[in-house]
Amino acid sequence: MDWSILHTILLNIQHTISFLGVVIILTGVLIALYQYLRYILTNQIKTQGASINTIRLSLGRILILGLEFIVAADLIGTTTAPDYYSVGIVACVVAIRTLLTFSLNREMMSLTIEQETQPNT
Repeated sequence: MDWSILHTILLNIQHTISFLGVVIILTGVLIALYQYLRYILTNQIKTQGASINTIRLSLGRILILGLEFIVAADLIGTTTAPDYYSVGIVACVVAIRTLLTFSLNREMMSLTIEQETQPNT
């Protein structure tokens, strides 16, 4: 079996999944920006302050989803890494992204709890 073909296929899969993660994050940022600008321009920000937290929650969920795609692409990248040094670099990047995902999850949980405890007006 020709390993260079398998290597090329895995690299293409890795790049595709990574690109999808970036597209997901970019789409989420654009949606959140649109929602925020809509609240600002319609003057709802003064009357519905909790809506900003809703925007933050949805953006956080999208960021986490995009980061998961990128981490998956990095994990696939470890299969094509030529040496242990490259595997170590990828492992560090995955660890940092996983820590970022963990902290985003904690932030989202605190926002969710905060929203649930606020009285409906």
